[in-house]
Amino acid sequence: MFEKIHGSARHLSRNAAVQAVYQMEQNPADRSDVVRQFLQSRFKDDVKGTIDPDLKFFTAITQFLAEDLSIFDSQIIEHLREQWKIERLPSVSRSVLRCAIYELYHEPAVPTLVVINEYVEVSKGFLDKKDVGFIHSVLDQLAAKIRKPVTVD
Repeated sequence: MFEKIHGSARHLSRNAAVQAVYQMEQNPADRSDVVRQFLQSRFKDDVKGTIDPDLKFFTAITQFLAEDLSIFDSQIIEHLREQWKIERLPSVSRSVLRCAIYELYHEPAVPTLVVINEYVEVSKGFLDKKDVGFIHSVLDQLAAKIRKPVTVD
């Protein structure tokens, strides 16, 4: 039996999106099927929350990334050490970062700190402390680039 996920409808959706993107990477031929599985049964059977998920939000993230999982990888690569390749990152780390970057670009109404904090919290459920710190550091740096503060002249 899976433990229920506490938090908002969007928190549950973020958690499930990371799991779905991870699964898409493991089975690239079935990306759209992964989204369908979550919507039809996985939210009922595997990813249960204390409230219902925001299915529209989950679908937006996962369908966008299903088109091209590597769309944000060049931005992630910029934050890796010289000798590291993106393939060396844990797949879950790639999934967390991909979902977070999607949200930084496509959900401007969500405050930057909320996006960062949410994905750091999600990553704590899947990764060790060192990897969570890496996620936090990369998201801080990426958010500063993606969501540059507006200056008034």
